[in-house]
Amino acid sequence: MISRADILLELGYGLNSFVNFIQGIIQTRDELIVENNELKNENKALREQLKNQHEEIEQLKELVKVLQAQLNQNSRNSSRPPSSDGLHKQTVSLRKSGGKMGAPKGHPGHTLQPTEHPDRIVKLAPQACPKCSNSLLDAPVAGVEKRQVFDMPIPQIIVTEWQAEHKWCPCCNHIVEASFPAEASAPVQYGPGFAAWTVYLNARHMMPLERIQELFADFTGQCPSEATLLAMMERMHGQLAPHEAHIKEQLAQAPVLHSDETGCRVMGKTEWIITHSTAGWTYLSVQDTRATGLKQAGILPKYKGTVVHDCFPTYFKFEFANALCCAHLMRECIGIEQNDKQPWATQMKELLNSAWQMTKEARAKNSELTSEVRNEIERRYDEILKEGASVWHLGAVKPKTGPRGRKSKSKAQNLGERLLKHKEAVLRFLCDARVPFDNNQAERDLRMVKVKQKVSGSFRTWNGAEMFTRAHGFISTLRKQSKPVLQSLIAVARDQFTFADQG
Repeated sequence: MISRADILLELGYGLNSFVNFIQGIIQTRDELIVENNELKNENKALREQLKNQHEEIEQLKELVKVLQAQLNQNSRNSSRPPSSDGLHKQTVSLRKSGGKMGAPKGHPGHTLQPTEHPDRIVKLAPQACPKCSNSLLDAPVAGVEKRQVFDMPIPQIIVTEWQAEHKWCPCCNHIVEASFPAEASAPVQYGPGFAAWTVYLNARHMMPLERIQELFADFTGQCPSEATLLAMMERMHGQLAPHEAHIKEQLAQAPVLHSDETGCRVMGKTEWIITHSTAGWTYLSVQDTRATGLKQAGILPKYKGTVVHDCFPTYFKFEFANALCCAHLMRECIGIEQNDKQPWATQMKELLNSAWQMTKEARAKNSELTSEVRNEIERRYDEILKEGASVWHLGAVKPKTGPRGRKSKSKAQNLGERLLKHKEAVLRFLCDARVPFDNNQAERDLRMVKVKQKVSGSFRTWNGAEMFTRAHGFISTLRKQSKPVLQSLIAVARDQFTFADQG
């Protein structure tokens, strides 16, 4: 029989076991709570990390999109110069094919023509008849066939000796000496032809002084030192000053002016070469800043006509009328079309192109577009921009790298807002027959500056940059007016040159 004490003892053991069991459950619960809290914290950290990674991935995707768009840029879909394209052949062009290869339709062409007054005549006579071997020395001439060969001999130096006579006056016993001309200021020196050649080769054909020395040595046997060549260029620089002033006067009176600017390295710093030009005149100047340089160049502050440019903001601070280069705008439309796939850019490109074609046809007939046609073009212009405003922000946006400054915008939004803000300047060619569609005139006048930069890398002195811009602008003007370059430069060196309208 189990006693009461045994029962109580068993109950005590059971109670202890139960208590231990409960304590084990509580301990396990506490451990699970701690583990659960740790998992919650870890989950929160992972969620935060995932969120940050997602944001970083989105930023990287935008950056890749921007970099891909930059990589796809070339001279056909952006403002980059053709020299940056390298050897990669571009397949997109604003121009339409003219058909067969060769000169464009309407090009006058050029063929070497015989001259009526050859410098030398060589007569060829047959000696004997090839059929019967009879002598033909005394035979009459039945006819003459002429052929001319144009050739250029090696240049040679012509040495002119000036002899100034000293004469005794029998009346007053005074010795009178004849005066030497300005080009003979030393016992032995190089003439104006050397100075003209030096400026021509350096400013037009971008030859460095060392290679000009080689050319003179090969052609003439004489090798002027670099110091002598520099002295010639500096003297010509001063003699060209009044002609440059005359060019600026003519440009200031032009009804339409083309203007552009490009960076160049001068004395190790980036400076700016600015051009103002027309079809007949070219002015180049080097300035230390781009914006204030447009004022310092001296033409735009008082100019009252129309200036064609590439939408640099400083131009809109002057009082003249503005006309934007639509070729630049169309290239930007192509870039947005290719990189952002936004249809409004394609529509705007096609609108500008068709508007220009209609304008050209009207100008060919010495007429203007009707007001109805112009209004329809403007209506379509506004409609395209209104549709594009809803998708501008979807284009690639370069991420901001700092907290300051304005929020970055996509290229599509920048272009759209520019087209919206400067509508009158964009479409000025529609109502003014003097305004062209593009700014190719100024770009052509600046192109050789980039060639100079590729050849020489930079200008070592500010004076060297000024000598180049003045001489190159003058030579460009001569070529536009079909004046002989070398003869004109020689005339400048002798202080004998004038433009037809120059007093």
